[in-house]
This record gives sequence, structure tokens and C-alpha cells, in this order.
Amino acid sequence: MSRIRRRRAWGLLLGFVAILSASCSADKKPSKLETTLATMAKDVAIPIQAKDLRNPLPPSQEVVQEGQAIFGQACAICHGADGRAQTELGRAMYPPAIDLTSPHVRSWSDAELFWIIQNGIRLTGMPAWKERISEEDTWKLIHFLRSLSEAATQQFSLSEDISLGEETRQQEWIAYGRLLYRQEGCFMCHQLDGEGGTIGPDLTVEGTRGRSDEWLVGHFKDPPAYTKGSIMPSFKNLTEAQVHALVVFLQNQKGNSNRKDVSESAARGRPPQTR
Repeated sequence: MSRIRRRRAWGLLLGFVAILSASCSADKKPSKLETTLATMAKDVAIPIQAKDLRNPLPPSQEVVQEGQAIFGQACAICHGADGRAQTELGRAMYPPAIDLTSPHVRSWSDAELFWIIQNGIRLTGMPAWKERISEEDTWKLIHFLRSLSEAATQQFSLSEDISLGEETRQQEWIAYGRLLYRQEGCFMCHQLDGEGGTIGPDLTVEGTRGRSDEWLVGHFKDPPAYTKGSIMPSFKNLTEAQVHALVVFLQNQKGNSNRKDVSESAARGRPPQTR
């Protein structure tokens, strides 16, 4: 185990002790500590306990359809039929159910997804399904999850069409950045226009702070190197284009000033077309 993972594991252990010493009621919004631990747990539990497994089932339309049926019975109630977790129950969780089409989920291996589905992740609302979903059906489910990611990638794929003007292109970058901001769970720790967590700084006026694009890119890739003591996770799983979209989105956050309407197509989160 790397030094960073050991430190995070110890941090989780100490956090659990702190939580157990307090009220265990689930009818109140979790504290900053609980929210932080839940966010860390998503990336601490998986690498430590996932085994080097390989999906034994070859991908086929039949397998994907069977996986879709399992997903509809067990997962859609929280993650939604399209995997985007925009259900009432999914959004009411702390932390909210994860968007299964997000870059974060696409970065997980089949072995990691298998472990998550079978064992669940404490503090996130994700239950263990090993008693109700067999290993074979879990592999089918994983094939379906991959199909969701592929469909999202195709929907948001970059085009070589150069017909769009720079203004429209900029608005599409902003819209795609807003989508990634939600998918990657940034709202759990940061406020934006009065909504979100308060662990990290309010990002409503991030575009007025004078930080360069290069600084923001570096901060996404290695937060502690740019902000001493930062507990923000690294976003190395994102592509350069995705990081750029987040940077453009944040640089556009200037409170009530200089706000512009986003076009209907951009509001769906479609990445901008490139030259």
C-alpha cells in the first residue's frame, strides 16, 4: 500500500471512530466530516480490496440485454434507467448516487466494478449485492454499465465540424464543464450559486480570483501541490479536454456579473466541436 493510501486509510479509521462517538441517526444531513469520509471512501476502498479479476463473459447483445434487465430490477431506482442518477432517491442520498456515465466511473476497471457491486461501499449508500446478484449476473451487469458509458461518450463525442462560431463553442465548453462538475461530485464539497457543500471554497466567483488556466489545470491534477493541506482528490482520470471544460466553466463563474444564457444544445452538456 502506498504512503498516500495508508494515510487515507488511517484518516478513514479515525473518522469512523469520531462518527461512532456521535449520534448514529440517519435523518439529518451528514456533517462535513461524514461527507468528506464518504467521498474518500469511494477511492480508498476500491483499489485496496479489488482483486485482479477478468470478466469471463464475452460481450454480446444478449449479455448486455440481460445485464440491462438486472440493472432495471436492482439499480435503476437510485441510478436511473440511463445511469445518470437523476432519480428522487438517488439525489436524496448523502453523498448522492453516482452518475454511472461519468469519467470517474469509466476509469474503474471491471474488477473494481465487480468488487463494488458485490461488496458495496460504506458511507455511500451503495449496498452489497452478493446475496442477491450472482457473480455471473454481476459480470453481465458490468457489460451493461460499459454500454452506458459508450453511449454517453458517443453522445458527447467531439466533432470536426467547424461551422460553429467561437461564442457558441465557448458556451458549449461551459455547458460541458457544468455537466462534469455534477458528474464528478464537485458539488458535494463546493458551493455554487448557493447550492452544494461547504467543505471547500465557494466557487460562485471563482472566475474573479485571477487564477490562471494553468494554475487550475495543475490544481485538478495535484491539489496539495497548489493548495497546502488540500483534501481534494486528484482528477487525473479526466482527459485533457475534460479538464479544459472544467477550467472554462470555473473561469466563467463570476457571481451575477457577466452571466450569459447557455443554448439549449449546450445545456445538455455536449462537448464543443473542435477545429
